[in-house]
Amino acid sequence: MEGGGFSFKVVSKGEEELLGELLDHFITFAKETLERKGVFMSALAGGRTPEEFYRLLSRSYDLWEKSYFFPTDERFVSSEDTRSNYWFLRENLGERARLYRVKTELPLKEACRDFDRALEKAGAMDFTLLGMGEDGHVASIFPERECRACGKNACTSTSPDGLERVSMSLEYLNLSRKVAFLVLGERKRRALEMLLKGENIPATRVRGREETLLFTDLL
Repeated sequence: MEGGGFSFKVVSKGEEELLGELLDHFITFAKETLERKGVFMSALAGGRTPEEFYRLLSRSYDLWEKSYFFPTDERFVSSEDTRSNYWFLRENLGERARLYRVKTELPLKEACRDFDRALEKAGAMDFTLLGMGEDGHVASIFPERECRACGKNACTSTSPDGLERVSMSLEYLNLSRKVAFLVLGERKRRALEMLLKGENIPATRVRGREETLLFTDLL
């Protein structure tokens, strides 16, 4: 299917079956990547949409030792705060996951620069899982709001609720070998329509270098 000027593969099923297919795809790709280069790097979205997927992953994944996970973005709150993506990912993936933590105890720009350096060291992600907001935002890159660069890999923004955030940059997201969007529920239908039509929203500006996938229960 074509959307936003680029091709992507659409997987559309009921939520339970869809999450199972995403899980199979993720694990298979991780195994192939580990066989090829010995390490697997993945960026994971926050928000509530992927929560069940992470719970499934925590029970099914057995490649933790050589896998490294990064949040696509972080709210600038304590890592103990339930609004924190680090807290959310740790809670759902479990303690075995090697998970990078944005250092929100530092000043905003310093935390962002530290994130930028960590991403530079990690290199391009093998697999990036993205949700999509009702306004078409991805990570903490919002429509008509600046994400201020603190390096080529990371930026800071302010969400519509006024909360400061640290995010992977669009440029960095687009280095990913694979990008998968997970879009579930009626509240996301309008955003999905905008994505499919290639409208000017952040989601249409992200694509994987090798493949871009869309997992949804709305088609």
